[in-house]
Parts: sequence; C-alpha cells; structure tokens
Amino acid sequence: MGYTFVLVSGLLIGSFLNVCIYRIPKHENITTTRSHCMSCGNVIKWYDLVPVLSYLLLRGRRRNCGAKLSIQYPIIELLNGII
Repeated sequence: MGYTFVLVSGLLIGSFLNVCIYRIPKHENITTTRSHCMSCGNVIKWYDLVPVLSYLLLRGRRRNCGAKLSIQYPIIELLNGII
C-alpha cells in the first residue's frame, strides 16, 4: 500500500512537472489555465490527463485531433514515480 501511494504521488508530480516544462518558457499560467492541445487548442478532458495510462490508452495521440504526443511526457512521469 505504501509503495502504491509513493508511485502514484510520483506520477502526479511528474505530470505537474510536464506542465511546468511546457508552460513556463512560454510565460503561460501553470495553475489556472486548463490543459489544452498544443496542436488544435482544444481543452483536454480530465480523463485524458491520467499520468502514463492516458498515453498508453490513446496510443500517444490526442483524442480530438490525433496529434502525436512526445514520449517525453510518460517518461518524465514514470521516472518521477520510480524515484
């Protein structure tokens, strides 16, 4: 139970780090702006934001426009979950 909590916490932190990595250089707000597709601009639904699992279920693509996602996102989430 303790390892699962640590893993999930790490995945969530990794997901937040991905947000920071993308938004801070572009001077976007990291707390109040909803997650959106970088290609089409559509807001991403909460169920498409589950760390690693969403990437696998959607086969590395966005649900709305089919744009390819970088492998960087699940790698950062997994590394944080493991660490």
